[in-house]
Amino acid sequence: MARISKFRQLRNRYQDFKLDSTKYEILSNNKVTGWSVNFPIVRTCKPSKVCAETCYGLRGPITWSNSLDKQTRNYHWVKSDPENFSVHLEREVRRKLKRDPKFYLRWNGVGDLFDEAVIALKHLNTLVPELPIWCVTRIPEQVPSLKNLKNVWVHFSLDKHSVERRIRVERLTQGNMKNLFFSYQTDKGEQLKTVPEGISVLFFDKYQIPEGTPIPSGHPSVCPLNIAVDISNVCHSCRRCFNGVGVQLRNTL
Repeated sequence: MARISKFRQLRNRYQDFKLDSTKYEILSNNKVTGWSVNFPIVRTCKPSKVCAETCYGLRGPITWSNSLDKQTRNYHWVKSDPENFSVHLEREVRRKLKRDPKFYLRWNGVGDLFDEAVIALKHLNTLVPELPIWCVTRIPEQVPSLKNLKNVWVHFSLDKHSVERRIRVERLTQGNMKNLFFSYQTDKGEQLKTVPEGISVLFFDKYQIPEGTPIPSGHPSVCPLNIAVDISNVCHSCRRCFNGVGVQLRNTL
């Protein structure tokens, strides 16, 4: 319960900004997942109990004032003019692509989808179709708007308290969304006997594989973060969440 309260307490730290939106860099960087577009979790997320208790957006540098400032600016800019936001984001993205042809973008490093964010994401996909966009969400109703977009990979996060959301996603997308896959996050102390069916990416609590688990570390669903000695740049190396492998695993496991 303490961490849920911490989630709620963030509301008091978010501020409304009226500054010129073009005078800051939209992108944020994370040593694990890379460059991302972030939004305020308390304004956009619909967390399950597990998510609210384990979210990395509740601790560390991402909760510092400058990070919260950027998340809030992004939110207000997208809400007021999503396409203009994407035009400015395109400039940042192309600079990154020029330096690193393997550059990708995570949409929702923290935060989740809302109507205007979907518009902005789709517009960016039109402006930079060669850019892999890895979009993470827990909101079923937003998923169909991203159905079968080329180079946009929709990563839907599940846990033991939100497995019913998968049923809603499958119903809303009619079960034939070609750019969708699912992950599963274990709760503290949760012992899985097997990997849930159709799960492409399995995260153990705090990236620690429990002693005695019957799931081998080499199982294709186990995220490399769970076995890495150094988690820096693991997503850049693995790429299963934004190169189609995640979807392939969903259809074969």
